[in-house]
Amino acid sequence: MRGTSGVRSNQPGIDLMHGDDDWRGIFNGAKKDLKSRKQELVRNAILDAAIALFEKKGFDQTDVAEVAEAAGISKRSFFRYFATKDDLLARSVIEYGAVLVAAIRSAPRESTDLEVIHRTLLAGVHYNERPEARARQLIAISTSHPTARQAYLSRKHLVEDAVAEAFASRARSAGRDDLRVRLLAGITLALMNATIGAWFLGEEKTLEAAAKHAEAELQKIAAVNTAPLHSKKKAMQGAAERGIAARSSDQSRE
Repeated sequence: MRGTSGVRSNQPGIDLMHGDDDWRGIFNGAKKDLKSRKQELVRNAILDAAIALFEKKGFDQTDVAEVAEAAGISKRSFFRYFATKDDLLARSVIEYGAVLVAAIRSAPRESTDLEVIHRTLLAGVHYNERPEARARQLIAISTSHPTARQAYLSRKHLVEDAVAEAFASRARSAGRDDLRVRLLAGITLALMNATIGAWFLGEEKTLEAAAKHAEAELQKIAAVNTAPLHSKKKAMQGAAERGIAARSSDQSRE
């Protein structure tokens, strides 16, 4: 499969854009050698410098040259690690997605779908808790600047596809585009988004508490909407009969 830049991906459903060559390894959970770990340190230093500038000056007002200078590298070196300024924010989304994919793929085969979703949700929570300040900073930047938000979400489709692929890999004869697989991926990502939103907006003090709240709300919704149809009809009929009885009683007293 080829992306828009012609870069071939070995992973179905994941099209890699220019400069995204190493993202295939991120999703696949490739082991990092010493060189890769050193590159990761430099990449994180660049991202930290960029975040500080984005907060101070704004995303649109900051250029690559300023980020490179703040990180102590040349502009040419910057492009060895990031294809564009947008990729500074997009990469964090890819790394976050890789954590979710790893959790799904590593879940015991006997786990139920809900158990896998719960496991994946916790993995996402723990990932965002590690550098919690950075998670909050990235969300604040992406919600404050439209172009930054677009950059932050520019690889969201890759995450959605990768999560669906991970769920499909657990089934014997399911593809990434199967309805059930897409539904499981959608529920997982929706729970994760609701969790992060509740934490960021202050509805819950911690990500873990937000995750528990999100799962509890999902269970409530499922319980209400999956009640047997005849039970619902019986309840409605009972309410109607009580209403008739009440009106009859009122009329008799009159």
